[in-house]
Amino acid sequence: MNQNSNLANLIILNIYLMPQSKNNVYKPTINDYYYDAMDYLCEGNKSATKKALKMLETALEMDKDYVQTYIGLICTYEALGEIEKREEAIKTAFKKTLKKFPKWPKEMLWGHLKNRKYLRAIQYMADLHWDNKENDKAIKLFRLLLKLNPGDNQGVRYEIAGLYAGLCGADINNMFDYGNNNQDWSALKKLVIEQNRKHKFWV
Repeated sequence: MNQNSNLANLIILNIYLMPQSKNNVYKPTINDYYYDAMDYLCEGNKSATKKALKMLETALEMDKDYVQTYIGLICTYEALGEIEKREEAIKTAFKKTLKKFPKWPKEMLWGHLKNRKYLRAIQYMADLHWDNKENDKAIKLFRLLLKLNPGDNQGVRYEIAGLYAGLCGADINNMFDYGNNNQDWSALKKLVIEQNRKHKFWV
C-alpha cells in the first residue's frame, strides 16, 4: 500500500469538502462564531468578553432565529453584568424554541448535540421564572425538561427539588459548591429523594 498516495488523496478530499467562498477562502459558519465567542468568554477578562459579544452579534446577523447564538449572548451578558439584556436574551431564546417546536416532542435527549441549545433555552427560562418567584411556571418547565430528557444531564432534578423545598437557585449552587469542594453530594441526593417522594417529578 502506497502511504504517500493515500495521504495525497486524503488531502485532496479534505480540500474538496472544506466550505469555500468565491475566493477559495474558508468562510466561518454561524457555529464557528459561537464557539470562538465561547473561547473568548473562557478567558475571563472584559476585553475578551467584548470580543465574544462582537462574534455573537455577527452570528446574529447571519440568522436571527438560531437559538444557540442567544445561549451565547445569555452567558456573555451575564459576564458583562448586563442583567436586563441577559433576561431579554433568555426570553428570546425561549420564544425561538417555541417557534421551532409548536408542539413538544416526546423526547429531546441531551445526547444529540442539536438538542442542547433548546434544552438550555428551556432551563434558562425556568430559572428566570424561579428567580422572579413565578414558581408554577418554573415547575411546569422543569417538569417538561425531565420528561423530554429523563437522564437529566442538566441537573434539573436538583433545581425542582430545591424549589419545592422553598430554596432559591443560589442555595442549590452553594450546595453544589460544598459537594464539589468536599466530594460529598449527599445533601443534594437527599433533597431530591425527599422532594421526589412528595411531588413525583422524576422517575
